[in-house]
Amino acid sequence: MLTERSKILLLSLLLTFGLITAKLFYWQIVKSPELKEKALNQTYKLETIPPKRGYIYTSDNFPVALNLTYYQISIYKPNLKDNLENVIKNIDSIVPNFQKDNQNTITNFISNTNQKWITFPTNITQEQRDKLDINGLDYTKYDKRYYPEEGLAQSIIGTNSYGGLESYYNKQLKGKTGFTWSSKDATGKTILTKKTWGSEAIEGRDLHTTINRSVQFLVENAIKDGVQKYSADSGSITIMEPKTGALLAMANFTATSSSKASAFKNSTISDLFEPGSIFKPIIMTMAFDKKAIDLNYICTKCGSPRPIGKYTITNWDSELHPNSTVQDIIKNSDNIGMSYIMDRLGLNSFLDYYHKLGLTQKTGIDLQGEAKPPIKNEWPDIDLATASFGQGVAVTQINMLQAFNVIANDGVLTHPHILDYFDENGKLIKYKPKTETKVFEPAATTMMKSVLKYAVENGVTARFKPADLEVCAKSGTAQVAVQGGYTDSSTIASYIGFAPCQNPKFTMIVTINNPRTSPWGSSTAAPIWYDLADSINHLL
Repeated sequence: MLTERSKILLLSLLLTFGLITAKLFYWQIVKSPELKEKALNQTYKLETIPPKRGYIYTSDNFPVALNLTYYQISIYKPNLKDNLENVIKNIDSIVPNFQKDNQNTITNFISNTNQKWITFPTNITQEQRDKLDINGLDYTKYDKRYYPEEGLAQSIIGTNSYGGLESYYNKQLKGKTGFTWSSKDATGKTILTKKTWGSEAIEGRDLHTTINRSVQFLVENAIKDGVQKYSADSGSITIMEPKTGALLAMANFTATSSSKASAFKNSTISDLFEPGSIFKPIIMTMAFDKKAIDLNYICTKCGSPRPIGKYTITNWDSELHPNSTVQDIIKNSDNIGMSYIMDRLGLNSFLDYYHKLGLTQKTGIDLQGEAKPPIKNEWPDIDLATASFGQGVAVTQINMLQAFNVIANDGVLTHPHILDYFDENGKLIKYKPKTETKVFEPAATTMMKSVLKYAVENGVTARFKPADLEVCAKSGTAQVAVQGGYTDSSTIASYIGFAPCQNPKFTMIVTINNPRTSPWGSSTAAPIWYDLADSINHLL
């Protein structure tokens, strides 16, 4: 039998063994990942390889967003063959103002004997780096985004940190970072005789857009000149290819004297507005398609204002047009006539078409910041009547362009988009069109085109139309809704249409916010529309 002393000794040995085992378990199992990482960091170094961000091109393959390569200089004192002051002077002789721009940093680095390493924020070019053949210098390479067209299509392109195509397609543009994992010596230099491993960077895809650079240039100048000419707060223009939904141009301009706007805000997709009279052709096309009316329809009640409950429907100019035909209702922009056409169409049919036209949802355009139109659940008689002339409904300009383009495209809804294709090292990845929706029968849009063409050639905007250009279009002037009512001091003037009427080349919307020289779309937005149409007709 074990003596008392033997028992104590055995217990002590077992306890000691247990403690040692526990400690080993702690270091080898619990702390193993941390210790392994520290050991690797002391003997190996991880270097990331940034990928090249993809370029963005217009439809003529001109780059509107590309990369410029820069370097930053790092100095490691122990590796210098010359004294630090001479090294700084040599850098300054090749990189102008290097000493001046980094004076305090240089002074502190020279005087601090404990500081061995520093990286300067100054950017140098590849050419400057090649001339700096100095021991002890290291370089960090990075790409800086560059926009060579000086702001052209800025609200479309955005930046790689905010908005536009840069943000919407950031995943495709940025590529995938690579890395190398290599042995290093005590000074941090790579030991070339030992094995390294890693993965190559995958470069970002180049993005080719549908934007026509020449048309975009004209559009940007036109909206800027128009806002200034009509003393407006701001304005927007968007042009779309009818058959495909491809965006040819899109521009916004804000007068700095009247309001402030972000350089990258795109009001075409982000701001809601009541479309006013440019909505009338859409309602009339619904009625044609539903066979609620035809080209022989005559408004026999248009000779007097229309009372609805405690409200009265009148025309914008207080004029009355007895026995108006559908052509005259659009030509005269007759609110009374439109309200009776809405009666024939009916609420259920109106809401069904309204949804099919995409006016209750985002268009899905490939840009960040698109607003969703509000959905209205209650439709009293007066609201249904005012909706017939675009009041009491709210949409974005891109919503309105998409819906109106259905008339241009023989009843088929196409979705607006800016991407044409990606280029991944020669592999082309085409834009996949969203499913097209048939909203109207071609017979209905054919009737509407004849009405619009008549209104253009016989209405107040006829004087602006170029003689050799066939146009189907409509003007609009909408009051701005404020706190449940409307202000008399601010309007949105607009003009929307396509040309030519048969097999159109483009559909375009122009909006001018609060023009002070004249509130009417027919005398502000319309001239801009026709001047542009005349120019771009020869480019498309």
